Amino acid sequence: MSSGIKLDEYVDKMVPYLIGIVAALSAAGLILAALGKNVLQGYATLLTASFGSTTNVGLLILKFIPLLMMSLAFSVPLIVRKFNVGNEGQFLLGAIGAVTVGLTFSDLPGALGLPLLLLSSMLFGLAWAAVPALMLYKFRVNEVISTILMNFISFYLVLYVATGSWRDEFAGHPETRPIPASFELPLLSANPQVSLGFVISIVLPLLVYYYVFKSVQGYELRAAGANDRAAYVFGINSKLLAPFAIMLGGALAGLAGGIEVAGLQFRLLEGMQSNYGALSIIVALIASGNPLGLFLSALFISVIEIGGSAMKATMGVPVETVYVIEALLLLFILMANVYRRRRR
Repeated sequence: MSSGIKLDEYVDKMVPYLIGIVAALSAAGLILAALGKNVLQGYATLLTASFGSTTNVGLLILKFIPLLMMSLAFSVPLIVRKFNVGNEGQFLLGAIGAVTVGLTFSDLPGALGLPLLLLSSMLFGLAWAAVPALMLYKFRVNEVISTILMNFISFYLVLYVATGSWRDEFAGHPETRPIPASFELPLLSANPQVSLGFVISIVLPLLVYYYVFKSVQGYELRAAGANDRAAYVFGINSKLLAPFAIMLGGALAGLAGGIEVAGLQFRLLEGMQSNYGALSIIVALIASGNPLGLFLSALFISVIEIGGSAMKATMGVPVETVYVIEALLLLFILMANVYRRRRR
C-alpha cells in the first residue's frame, strides 16, 4: 500500500510538469503554423532527428553529457533549496583547470595526467563555487546573485587564458593550444564518437542518488531542505549544509568542464559553455532535482536541441524558434512549481 501511495504521489508530482511540456510543444506548433511550415513535419523532425543517423546519435550524446552533469550540479544545491545558477562559470573554471594541467604537465604519462586533469577540473569548479558559498555562510548573500556575478567573471577569465601565453596563434578564435593526446579521454566508439566521459556522466547521478537517499549525510541535506529550522533543532547544522551543497555542485560542474576538454574540445576556447547553463536549469526543474529523473529530462532537452538544428537545416525554420520553445518550457515549468506550492 505504501509503495502505491508513493507511486501516486510521484505521478501527481509529475503531472503539472508534463502539462507544461505539452503546452510548450503546442506553442511550438502554433509558431510553425504562423511561419507557414508543416506542423506535423516539424514535430517529426524535432523529436526524431536525433536518432536518424549515427552522426546525429553522436551529436545527441555529446549534448547529453554536459547537460546531464551540469543539471546534476544544479540539482544538488536544489535539495537544500539553493539555486546554483553559477554552474556555467564553474563549468568554465573546470575547463581552465583541465587545460592548466594538460599544458603545464604535458610530460606526464596519460595514466597519471588524465586523472590529475579530471581532479584539477573538480577542484577548480569547487573553488569557484566556494566564493558564493562562503558569502552565503558568512554574510547571507543570496546565492542567485553571487553565482550569476561569478559567471560573468569566468567569461572574461576564459578570454584572458585563451588569449594569453597558451593561445593557439594559428586559430582565428580565442582558444588555447590543444592538450597532449595522452591526456584525452579514451574513445568507447569512433562512430559515433563516444568517450569515457559518457560512462562517467552516467555513473555520477547514480552515486549522487545513493548519497542523497541512502546515506546519513544525504538525509541531513534533505532534512535541511524540507525545514532548516526543524533540522537545526534536531542537531543538523543546516547553516553549513547549504554552502556545502553549492560547493559540491561546483565540483560536479567543474568535472563537466574537464570532460568537455578531455573528451571533445581538447582545448579551452571562448564560448565552449554554449547554452548548457540555462538548459541545465530546465533539465533539473523537469526532474524536480531527482538525480535519476535527470536522465530522461536531459535526454529530452538534448533531443529538442538536435531536432531544432535539424528543423533549421531541412525546413528553414529560424534557430530562434528552438530558443522560444526552451524559454516556454522553463516558463511553464516554473508555473507548475507555483501551482504545486499553492496546492500544498
